[in-house]
Amino acid sequence: MNFHLPPPKEHGLETPEAPVDGHFAGKLSEDLLWELKGWIVLPVAALAIAGLMAVLIALLRVPGAEAVLPWTTQTFFEKGLIAHVTFAFVIWYLGVQGALTVMASAAAGPMSKGAVFIGRLGLSAAGMSFLLILAPVLLNLGDASPNNYIPVLIHPVFFAGLTLLAVGLALPVLRLVIQVSAQRSCEPVVFAVAASGIIFLIALICLAAAWLTMPAEIPPNDAAERVFWGMGHVMQFANTLLLMVGIYLLSRMTLGETPVSSRLFKLVAGAMVAGAAIGPMLYVSFPADDPAQVTAFTDLYWYVLPIPTGVFLLGTIGLFSRRALAIRSQTPETIGLWVALVLFGFGGLIGFFESSVDTRTPAHYHAELIGVTLVFMCLYFAIFLPLLDKPVPAKKWRIASYVLLGTGQFFHSAGLFSAGLDGVARKVAGVEQGLDSATKLLSMTLMGLGGLIAVIGGVIFVVLAIRCLLVQSYKEGPG
Repeated sequence: MNFHLPPPKEHGLETPEAPVDGHFAGKLSEDLLWELKGWIVLPVAALAIAGLMAVLIALLRVPGAEAVLPWTTQTFFEKGLIAHVTFAFVIWYLGVQGALTVMASAAAGPMSKGAVFIGRLGLSAAGMSFLLILAPVLLNLGDASPNNYIPVLIHPVFFAGLTLLAVGLALPVLRLVIQVSAQRSCEPVVFAVAASGIIFLIALICLAAAWLTMPAEIPPNDAAERVFWGMGHVMQFANTLLLMVGIYLLSRMTLGETPVSSRLFKLVAGAMVAGAAIGPMLYVSFPADDPAQVTAFTDLYWYVLPIPTGVFLLGTIGLFSRRALAIRSQTPETIGLWVALVLFGFGGLIGFFESSVDTRTPAHYHAELIGVTLVFMCLYFAIFLPLLDKPVPAKKWRIASYVLLGTGQFFHSAGLFSAGLDGVARKVAGVEQGLDSATKLLSMTLMGLGGLIAVIGGVIFVVLAIRCLLVQSYKEGPG
């Protein structure tokens, strides 16, 4: 069904404040517009599922929840957590990377019919993966393996879904990498998106290497942890680079200035690829059962990733400091970047005090991941929807979404960090948390309240994005 586009600033919808970046405006063919829309819809749908799971997870960890809610708390918590993480971070992140990849491919030059077919095939695979990943969760199939980075259900249908998702993104990524490699020079955002795609492919190589070097007769849960450990660390390079892509692009659009020069941005992107490329070498440098291999991936994350990231963030802090006095006149997306940077910085700070066994670890990575998510949300309203000729929500609703999600996640992470200092274990719920002190109770209550506020912000974003996607585009006639 088609919907008529309301006049600007009516019914909560309006035209974007900043024009679409000139490197991408008007560059998408009808085929790529169709492909882009698919990669935009898929992550929003994933966030909707993740939001529902997040509500249940937050409630399950509030003191006394086990006496009120009808589920077997720990069992449902484990599977709900796996579903939440998969949809909120795996599908959401990879989906946004898919959208950026399509956008970059459009700017990289014309495509053959074969290249268009590859893109359609990739999107179809990603869409099918959505159903395969969700089905075992809803049908209560498989055993929960709450390992780091990509927790999974040990079931062939779930693994088939993850495989299709990986293939679905790998196809347009390979297409873009081939496009960029054929050019002598390219636009910085296109280069950086291609670099993030190369890191994704490196992560898949790590996945394959971990599987091929797996010790015999290892328990399924331990095998899942080993398989995704190295891949997960390498994917943080891609996720962080996508964060930088978002900040660079949004700053250029809304402030007319970028945090670093185009040349330095390309060097940063290249350094991220070089750092990630160390990952596969660790599988041949250490035996599969050597604890030093696990430590080496942690060191890669702690000592290699921060260097190029720090260079870019210093430039970002400098840019935003110079523009701080004019914050009231800035677009909602610029304000969203402010919130994201504060949350990302907070997550990085508490990360120096994390522990692998208590809730300080999820406090750290939730703040970091939601910081990246906020930047992705800004991309939706600043460039993704405008590229589809869609309106955007009113300023107040966009700001509310960014502030609620960022503030709620700050409290959520602060509560988890405080609870972790008192020894509350991660990945447990209900009575297994051992909330035997007032500090623990207050900390986990703050966590639950913050989680609820964050979910409200996320729900607002999902509702706004879906509403805008359903509205008829500017270029279409009355339906």
